Amino acid sequence: MSIIRFQTGECWVYKGQPVYFQNEIGDGNLYFMVEPSGGPLQVPDVDGILHLPNTVWAMEAYARGQLVRRPKVSGTRARQAAAKREYDLDQIRKMDRQAEFRAFVVRGLDKLGVGSLSDRKLHLAIAKLWDMDPVRVMAFDRKPCVRTVRRWLKERGSFFDRKMAQMVSMSGRVPRARRFPPETCELLRRFAMKFWVNFALNKKDAYALLCVCLARINRARKSRASYLPQLKRPSEETFRKEINRLECYETYAARFGEKKAKARFEPSGEGLVAQRFLELGCLDHTMVDSVVVMSADQRLPMGRPWLTVLVDVFTRCVLGWVVSFEPPSLYSATECVKRASCPKLSLSAAHPRYRQMVTIFGHVDEIVTDNGKDLSGVAFEDAMIEISTSVRWAPIASPTFKAIGERFFLTLKTMLFDKLPGATLKPELLREMGIDPRNTAILTLEELELLINEAVCLYHFEEHRALNAPPAQIWEEQMNAHGIPTLTELTRLDKLVGAMRDGCRVAKTGVQFKNLRYFDADAVGALLDDLAGLAERRNQPKGSASFTAKIKYNPANLSEIHVWNARRNTYVTLPCLERAYADGLSVFQHKHLEDWSRLKGEDFSSPEERLAARAAMVRLVEQFSPDLTTRGRQRAARLLNSPKIQSLQGDTVSLAYAPARHDGLAAVIPHDALSSLRVDGGLAPTRPPRPTKRKTKPPSPPKARSKAKPTDPARLWQADYPETGDEAVFDLGGGGEWKGFAQ
Repeated sequence: MSIIRFQTGECWVYKGQPVYFQNEIGDGNLYFMVEPSGGPLQVPDVDGILHLPNTVWAMEAYARGQLVRRPKVSGTRARQAAAKREYDLDQIRKMDRQAEFRAFVVRGLDKLGVGSLSDRKLHLAIAKLWDMDPVRVMAFDRKPCVRTVRRWLKERGSFFDRKMAQMVSMSGRVPRARRFPPETCELLRRFAMKFWVNFALNKKDAYALLCVCLARINRARKSRASYLPQLKRPSEETFRKEINRLECYETYAARFGEKKAKARFEPSGEGLVAQRFLELGCLDHTMVDSVVVMSADQRLPMGRPWLTVLVDVFTRCVLGWVVSFEPPSLYSATECVKRASCPKLSLSAAHPRYRQMVTIFGHVDEIVTDNGKDLSGVAFEDAMIEISTSVRWAPIASPTFKAIGERFFLTLKTMLFDKLPGATLKPELLREMGIDPRNTAILTLEELELLINEAVCLYHFEEHRALNAPPAQIWEEQMNAHGIPTLTELTRLDKLVGAMRDGCRVAKTGVQFKNLRYFDADAVGALLDDLAGLAERRNQPKGSASFTAKIKYNPANLSEIHVWNARRNTYVTLPCLERAYADGLSVFQHKHLEDWSRLKGEDFSSPEERLAARAAMVRLVEQFSPDLTTRGRQRAARLLNSPKIQSLQGDTVSLAYAPARHDGLAAVIPHDALSSLRVDGGLAPTRPPRPTKRKTKPPSPPKARSKAKPTDPARLWQADYPETGDEAVFDLGGGGEWKGFAQ
């Protein structure tokens, strides 16, 4: 038998679902009928297997508040609606001042045991009730009439079950019946639904279609069925309310898509929860709503910078932040984690009243990030594993999952960015104010970073609504209770995931990288001792040891580089000599500064103007030194006719000039003669045979042999080895002279 008394047909609610008790079917099992389907209610056990509920389950569900009995209410629709509503006493007193008066009457008559009596007996019972408590009835104006009391006893609850919600007058608090005929109501719903399923329609368009449809129906009724009344056209406001009444997840998704419907209707969940400080951090990026210039003198806009922050979930303290003009990347994220793990000594010097900011740092056990390409890759996860930090990625397209970071960005925006010159407000507001953000951007990057530091410090010492205390106070309490965990080495992240440049030369003066010099006497000396002996001798300068090695650097911070020591398999850190300039300087900013300096120099004197000025100076020197010009021409002519210069110039034709003669014939032009002796002994060079097809020729008659043989050995040697002289000899076989040349 069940401990709880169930009555057949009694309505209960299990997890918001109405169920009706039917009977107990034995062995302690209970049969509840589910209202929509009419089937039996089944509940899962520990293993997830569905079975019929029993008496033990009913008692546990009732104790947890999952099984609730719904009171049986009879009467009008107003009384049934009142029974379902949950008003508190203060709300009831504000809604209806007569509610306490009705409760006093019906509850007092229940105590007197008054049921259905005649008017006379009920009148006497009311008089007796007034005599029993004369002090309280003085607060009421008059006694109620008998007919009113009888209606109250019948409609407002049952005997000894008079809830205060039933005493409220429901006049104007119950949905009224539609005053339009069913045909008009159906058309209202149909065209309202057409608005939700068609994105191209607005409310005015849908209302116009409704009016056209009603006019067509009225014309048809007038011509074909004159006995039917004309349908009255609803107002545009009525149609707008009908559209709003149908707004839900399904209709909103049909018009705007599932993504926007989830963002509007889906619960955001529990959110990020931590049990202590530095247990969980939220890493996020945002674009700053302010246009920044590099120099206050030139007003050269650089654009809108990016802000990367790491917020501690438990204390809401901002552990680290980075301002850069590069889009979110692996390097800006690792730089932010590195700054979060380092004490902020610079803030103590710049903001003496915020000395506690120095202690807000530490090693975070777990970091929550979004699914951007810069953070969802393997490189960021591996880097965090190396420093013993796990990574949790938020669900895709779910900004509410990281609501802590998004809320801090909104706080910073309202606290600082909206008040800055160059702030990017709404376009219509900017047009009304006549403001162009780029023209009004007079804020330099250094000034922006200083203001962000001031705003972040102020944020830590103001009361946080979620904490009911300043974040710095909660941090100090946790720090005193647990202490601050730290990293083994702050520069380890840069060495692991930094950008690499190979072939950088390390000399006695350090490393020259991106027009910046990185040097440390002890570190450079140790590197030269280890690696200078292993470097190639060919390209080394005389008298100075050097070698080439790969380096790693953080593009978000050029304050230091890390040189690879191949002998010891470690990285050696070299700081930048221009520490004040390079600290926190990104590659983008450095390149922008170099380009700006180059443009500034060209504005003063362009490259063409500088070349023209140099040429004018050379001409001026030649003008005042004519003999120098003559000697230079002679020297240039000799160099141009030099065989070495001609060979360096390639396939060029040299011009030679012979002295004039009266007969038009000049002497032989001097030239380099061929070699007088062949070094190969006259032998034909050997080469592979050509794969050409031989041509067949007709046989030729044999030639007669010459019997003349040279007898002089010198002539014999000359016949085999012809000699080339310094001057050409033209022999036509007739003797004498030919055109001035001796035979």
